[in-house]
Amino acid sequence: MSAEFNDYEGAGNMDKERMKCLLQYSQAVSVRFPRIMIAAEKSGGGKTLFTCALLSLLKERVQTVRAFKCGPDYIDPMFHRTVLEIPSRNLDSFFADGDTLRYLLGREVLEMEKFPESRIAVLEGVMGFYDGLGGVSERSSAWEVADLTDTPVILLVDMKGRSLSALASINGFLDYKEKSHVTGIVFNRLSPMLYPGLKERAERELGIRVFGYVPELKDLTLKSRHLGLVMPEEILGIRERLDLIKEKVRVGINLDGIIEEAGRAAEIEVKLPEAVRQFCNVDCGTGVKKTVVAVAKDEAFCFYYEDNLDLLKKLGAEIQYFSPILDRNLPEGTCAVYLGGGYPELHAKALSENISMRNAIRQAVMEEVPCIAECGGYLYLKDSIVDPDGVEWPMAGVLPGSSRDTGKLGRFGYITVTSKKEGLLGPAGTEFRAHEFHHWDSEENGTDFAAKKPVGTRGWDCGYTTESFYAGFPHLYFYSNVKIAENFIKCAETWKKKNSVVK
Repeated sequence: MSAEFNDYEGAGNMDKERMKCLLQYSQAVSVRFPRIMIAAEKSGGGKTLFTCALLSLLKERVQTVRAFKCGPDYIDPMFHRTVLEIPSRNLDSFFADGDTLRYLLGREVLEMEKFPESRIAVLEGVMGFYDGLGGVSERSSAWEVADLTDTPVILLVDMKGRSLSALASINGFLDYKEKSHVTGIVFNRLSPMLYPGLKERAERELGIRVFGYVPELKDLTLKSRHLGLVMPEEILGIRERLDLIKEKVRVGINLDGIIEEAGRAAEIEVKLPEAVRQFCNVDCGTGVKKTVVAVAKDEAFCFYYEDNLDLLKKLGAEIQYFSPILDRNLPEGTCAVYLGGGYPELHAKALSENISMRNAIRQAVMEEVPCIAECGGYLYLKDSIVDPDGVEWPMAGVLPGSSRDTGKLGRFGYITVTSKKEGLLGPAGTEFRAHEFHHWDSEENGTDFAAKKPVGTRGWDCGYTTESFYAGFPHLYFYSNVKIAENFIKCAETWKKKNSVVK
């Protein structure tokens, strides 16, 4: 590949274990690698479709492609994963500070088995480029992630219903911040006949590079439902559909130019955050005996941050997946249970009819097996769920009450959560950042934590906790407070010793 794909200084002579040591001891490593963000003027601007097409095209040209999603979204990374067949990760500047964001981004380069000369990272933005907290701040926006990671941005400009007027909008995006990071644009939903003239004027009048256009893809849109896009595995022929989108996009974009622009990304400094270094078992090759954490994963439970799971592994966990729909019991040797979010309401009948698993989960909680249950996992632990047809189905019966569709998002968005009593996640006063995102709600949601919105004065009580248990609507992000993940694994290790669990 061209010269922009340079290794960071000394990487060519550095093996993976040496790099782990550098990270463990918090020595900063200067990293230069190609990366680009795909942003848009507004939500619904076509970011996910274009990002998936770009990832697929890059796979044909670049040896190592990595994908990231700005913000807390779970579903868009599933589409990235469908294309790349490896996990996509989140970069969220509400959950994590700049050092942690740069670590999570740069680590994807630092921890490769090899250091290929050809690599690129693609970040998909969130909402409109400058849209952040409360709709009145750029905090936690795609722009802030680009700024903290010094990532060049290609703005995807929706041309439906306009032509030259779009240049005024682009000019506004370029000038709104002194350092916008926008270095190029792609016209979306544009007629090929209009493209040459608009490209010439944009480049001449605005001094911005134009990397192509995407025609209107009338029959290739992705369906949505109450928590966002329908998940890729639910779409019949999803790979064929994504291939069709790729070919439509291929015709109109300058892929060489995009790769070149990504290669101009500046060097960033990466180091393991102190909080992570203090607690994690990365030890330059020394083996760590693993503790089995059973993670629910199937059609009903699928919302997990890859970095949450990776951090648990760093802390000494062995992740074993199980299906509350299909499996009859927890994995052998289970020392902790993690019930993530998802769509239990859409699979309530199947979950309810698996009485063996419901009993196993309830018994594990009663035996004080450490358990984290968030949002959908929390609803599974309640007495019942009312499905979209109004039928009530028994659930695990660990917590009181039922849940039903409210017809709208409840307590939607980012929150800072503070524990009011000692429990699994830490002592009273333990604080972490999270978010809520759900249509189903319950009258009984616990009072062991206080949640507060980051903008304004709104707050509420939520969640349940004991020394071995956390359950509530808030989705946790462990890198917002590494200590809560450490407490979870330490509790699992203590339970393992106490009960003589042998793998």
